[in-house]
Amino acid sequence: MEDKLLREEFDTGLKKIRHEIKSLLVPHGVFGIVTDVDSGSTGDVPDGTRIEIHAKGRTVGKSFDRRQIEGCCLRVRGAVLVDITAMVEEVSAAPQS
Repeated sequence: MEDKLLREEFDTGLKKIRHEIKSLLVPHGVFGIVTDVDSGSTGDVPDGTRIEIHAKGRTVGKSFDRRQIEGCCLRVRGAVLVDITAMVEEVSAAPQS
C-alpha cells in the first residue's frame, strides 16, 4: 500500500501527459501509440521516463525527469507541454520528399 502512495503523484503526472499527447494528436487526424520507459533508480519511484510517440511510421521521443512528471499531476504545463507539443508537431508533419 505504501509503495502505491509513493508513486501516485508520478503515475498521475504520467497519465496526464499521455492523455494530453493523445488529445494533441486528434486535431491532426493522427492516431498514435504513446509508450514510456522508466529510467534511473529501480527504487519506489524512477528518476525519470522516456516518452515516445509512434505514428505514421515515425517515432519521436523525449526524456523527462521525475520533477517534471510529478509537476504535471494536476495539469500538463510549462516546458513539458512545450516539449510534447513539439513532439506531436514533428510526428504529424507531412513526410519530406
